[in-house]
Amino acid sequence: MKGGCMRGLFIFLVSIALVSSPLSSLQKEEDLLKGSSKIEREGWIFLHLEGTPFQIGYQHGFFLGIYIDEAIKALSFYLEKETGKKWKFFKSVAKKFYLPKIPQEYLEEMKGIAEGARAIGVKEIDLEDIVALNSWMETAWYYIPYIEPKKKGAPSHCSAFIATGDATKDGIIVMAHNTWIDYVTGRFFNIFIDLKPEKGNRILMQSYPGFIHSGSDWYISSSGLMVTETTIVGFKGFNPNGTPEFVRARRAIQYANSIDEWVKIIMEDNNGGYANSWLIGDRKTGEIACLELGLKNHSLKRTKNGYFAGSNIAFDEKVREETDLDYSDETTTGMARHKRWKELLDSNYGKIDSNLAKSFISDHFDVVLQKESPSARTLCGHIELDPKGEPSWERPPYYPEGAVDAKVTDSLLAERMMSWAIFGHPCKLEFNSEKFLETKSQFKWMKDWLKDLPKNEWVLFGIK
Repeated sequence: MKGGCMRGLFIFLVSIALVSSPLSSLQKEEDLLKGSSKIEREGWIFLHLEGTPFQIGYQHGFFLGIYIDEAIKALSFYLEKETGKKWKFFKSVAKKFYLPKIPQEYLEEMKGIAEGARAIGVKEIDLEDIVALNSWMETAWYYIPYIEPKKKGAPSHCSAFIATGDATKDGIIVMAHNTWIDYVTGRFFNIFIDLKPEKGNRILMQSYPGFIHSGSDWYISSSGLMVTETTIVGFKGFNPNGTPEFVRARRAIQYANSIDEWVKIIMEDNNGGYANSWLIGDRKTGEIACLELGLKNHSLKRTKNGYFAGSNIAFDEKVREETDLDYSDETTTGMARHKRWKELLDSNYGKIDSNLAKSFISDHFDVVLQKESPSARTLCGHIELDPKGEPSWERPPYYPEGAVDAKVTDSLLAERMMSWAIFGHPCKLEFNSEKFLETKSQFKWMKDWLKDLPKNEWVLFGIK
């Protein structure tokens, strides 16, 4: 009798262990992948992910595991060159400061990403890699200057605008954005995700292999919110005890149902990481807003008639105090692009629609040179073609960096959770890495990781 009881207890304990294991018999691979899908179009990888947090993560890791591994290796190379820090440093910072601040929901999703990657043979990726991956921009551009104050403030990335009411052709919201980043790491921003979580809003977003957030920050939610941003150049400020931006950004788009709710979530326990000028629209009301969010200071402007444009500069005087940019120099990329945004948006006021937005975000007019000339100062950025580089970002002449994509949407598209997108230069100018390195030998150290940005066409993505 005693032996029978012990055998029964053993069977019971084994059953409990199986049920509690992430990969129990109830969660076989086919169950974990249920409802998910992956397609490739015009340089993009489009994922549909749905289910529990762990399930969503597993699907992500399963479809992109090899790509996640490649992205981490490219980042390790790039970040060591840029910051002097190895990947293990980024993992240690992630473990110490970010991991304790991640809600259980997102922790499970990140565990799932690592598990999904391991399931297809990428064995060396662990949870700390995924956290370090999601937070690499915060660590490289905000935490490191915080511990090494002599370093310059954050670099700037992206051109964007949002318009509504009497500024647009049909009175609806129109939004556009392109991502400026170096071409070594920027080629990995070719991910679009249709995310259908168990709780909160459904999300359509551009993303990066292994990210639980967008990173480039292009979001459409089922609650009617449309969100993008441009980083604030030269920003210096960080609170290591705050909640990382990647957590706040994901939580805001998943759980906010209004501009007020979104602003409240993104500002809560702000760590100053990835300080942005956020552009937010609510298609339900037609209202748009611009939130300039520093660490100590912020400003919020709202309107139902007009536009906000982003070119990496702050307009609020208190937020500017947290940057090291010389705002008197009108030849910097941020100041020049702001002037061009004003020219385009004012001259087309009342006519702005998605088609015009595509042309704006591909624009090559340099206001400093007063001619068509793709450069660091044009809305469609091409530092690789600029003989001056971009000193305000510490980018030397012809550095391979610029706009690697573009996205456009409007209220009618967002109602159906749809977005236009193009990967590669939005102007469709190809970047051939081999030809580039033949004439720019100073960048041959990038040879193993610098890849082509081929010409692609605009495609329309939507939820499944």
